[in-house]
Amino acid sequence: MTTPFGWSSTGTAERDVPVIRLKNDSDLTEKYEFGSKLGQGSFGEVYEATHLETRTKWAIKMVHRPAPGSKMVETVDNEISILKQVNHAHIIHLEAIYNSAAMIYLVTELCKGGDLKQLLQQKKSFTEDETRKIIFSLADAVVYLHQRNIVHRDLKLENILLKNSSNEGDDRFDIKVADFGLSVKTGGVEIGNIMTEACGTLIYMAPEMMSGRGYSQWCDVWSIGVIMFMLLCGEPPFVSQTQRGLLKEIMNKVRFTQPAWASVSGAAKWVLTYLLKVDPAYRMTARQLLETPWIAGEHTVPSGPNNVLEMIDQLLENNTNENRSYPGTEPVKDWSLISAEETPESSLDHSCWSGADLGPEAVTERLKKAHNRKSAHSSLTQQDCRPPLRSACSSDHH
Repeated sequence: MTTPFGWSSTGTAERDVPVIRLKNDSDLTEKYEFGSKLGQGSFGEVYEATHLETRTKWAIKMVHRPAPGSKMVETVDNEISILKQVNHAHIIHLEAIYNSAAMIYLVTELCKGGDLKQLLQQKKSFTEDETRKIIFSLADAVVYLHQRNIVHRDLKLENILLKNSSNEGDDRFDIKVADFGLSVKTGGVEIGNIMTEACGTLIYMAPEMMSGRGYSQWCDVWSIGVIMFMLLCGEPPFVSQTQRGLLKEIMNKVRFTQPAWASVSGAAKWVLTYLLKVDPAYRMTARQLLETPWIAGEHTVPSGPNNVLEMIDQLLENNTNENRSYPGTEPVKDWSLISAEETPESSLDHSCWSGADLGPEAVTERLKKAHNRKSAHSSLTQQDCRPPLRSACSSDHH
């Protein structure tokens, strides 16, 4: 496949998106009638436009062609390549590409409702039902991406567009995930495909991305948690001007101290606690999020283990007749009083956030060491754990 910049690209089969060469930029006005300006990003402006023949309304992103070899070339071409690979109800649709000597024009579906950040600034916060609809759609889109080994890496309120501008009706929260400039196509969840480049927006950035030791697609799940938290209370869960400061805040764990949390169900807080797990091996996956009682509209707080690591530890506890539980599995009895000290994971070893931790053997070894610290009589073997761990590590990718 030849990219808009002229070189070849490989990967998942792409949709047949028309790429049209323009002799002059003014030629585009013979096909579209341009309307109001919708926004401006880091490398282009976006305008509403009407196709003169079909009268269909679109959004056209106008990108100044970057200098050959610049980082922006990679960013623009990366976004185009990924948008040509996806087709999902809650991911922005790329309709056509126009090229001129100086510009690249991306024709995408029109979203007239602005973005979630703008709407949150107007509303101050969302109801739990409104948040549930948005998070369901967002998680569904992320599952779709992760199944194709695509990691967005910059999920945030500004990159979630609203299809409609109406303030009422079922379509009010019809969202579209956009801005794939920082997204990456990986080879899967194996250790050799772990990413190391820190990128994205600081307050949405997963702790393992800041560690410099590698990360995987679980970084997107952390961002979903930050978005959900902000929708419900109007503020981010962790705030700092620096990575070091933010990392320190994150180590204090998520807390529900704002007044808005008084009316939020324990089920929603339970989901947030698992979306914002500092250790990615204990973090909920996007698919697991879709299967939670909260997404189904229930307010029940699950009582059993949330993932295979916790299930294994519960079995170990039963076998050794210990009353203690592995850090991160203690149930929270009163969600209205949750604090940093009461939040799970308080004694996890966070010195190794490497994405390699997500591999079955590495996780098994870490679990063995953790359990050996608790009981000299542990009989856990690698063979005991390998099958369920393989299932857990690949649950979003089949």
